[in-house]
Amino acid sequence: RVYKVQSVTQRGHLLAMTAAASGLSRSSMLEHQLKGLAGIKRLKKLDQELDEAGALAKFAAELADLHVGLSDAPVHFLVIGELQDSDTSASHLRALWNPPTGKFGVSRSIDYKTRSAVVGQLWTMNTQVNFCARAYPTVEYAHTDAAALTALAVFMRNGFLHRTIREQGGAYGGGARHDMDAGAFQFFSYRDPRLQETLDDFDRSIDWVLNNKHERRLIEEAIIGVVGALDKPASPAGEARKRFFDTLYGRTPELRRLFRDKVLALTVEDLQRVAKQYLRADKASPAVITSFEGLDAHGDLGLTVHNL
Repeated sequence: RVYKVQSVTQRGHLLAMTAAASGLSRSSMLEHQLKGLAGIKRLKKLDQELDEAGALAKFAAELADLHVGLSDAPVHFLVIGELQDSDTSASHLRALWNPPTGKFGVSRSIDYKTRSAVVGQLWTMNTQVNFCARAYPTVEYAHTDAAALTALAVFMRNGFLHRTIREQGGAYGGGARHDMDAGAFQFFSYRDPRLQETLDDFDRSIDWVLNNKHERRLIEEAIIGVVGALDKPASPAGEARKRFFDTLYGRTPELRRLFRDKVLALTVEDLQRVAKQYLRADKASPAVITSFEGLDAHGDLGLTVHNL
């Protein structure tokens, strides 16, 4: 429990982004509840409750029930090895694996459909720095606008956010990303001495995109950044793992090629169009992590306050 709380300052920007996106998709909500700030808070509460009589036995029974459910859920296997060993590996796997009945997985499956609930969270803890985030509902990988939103994040980071949040604002880092798994466009700052000013800079970055003429060089740099990440070589095992999960997510080779082609064809006007369409103030979900002193100095910023 203590380690989980202390780890917040090492990955606070990721936790804040997950909190900000928690209303936008089931997967982000689940990550927030299991591995995010809400999960850490629940772990602290559980640690306190286990001191009560009978609590440990109740918790053990819940874990046993969960184990049964997981054991009965649908399973996928990935085995990576040499081609000449594939038959032997498959034989060993068949000997060890008892296929689940699937009853639990069917009756208690999780709906991962995208949502669009606006949330606003302010988390307080013992910290010397702040972490700021804001999320907007967007689209998933196969959508025609996914390429433009992905490049927009790089465009805004290179052209505005790095300069204003890191170089001028004093944060250790800051930028934006398009999370296609969650269907969310996210701003973030890392180990930030500022709070409200950084949230204002997120807004200013959108104005910068929409209300300025931009050099073609900037969009080309963004395109190169996205394509470079797509084409980044990996080990043979890494490529196999990537292909495995791409298949589970329905990211076929055809979809990946189409996504890459769309990135290469992007214009500044494309980025301005998606920024105007998706980065709307009424759709923004902010989340920040700050100190108790930060809460006293800035107020709750209109957000729901949670204490770690």
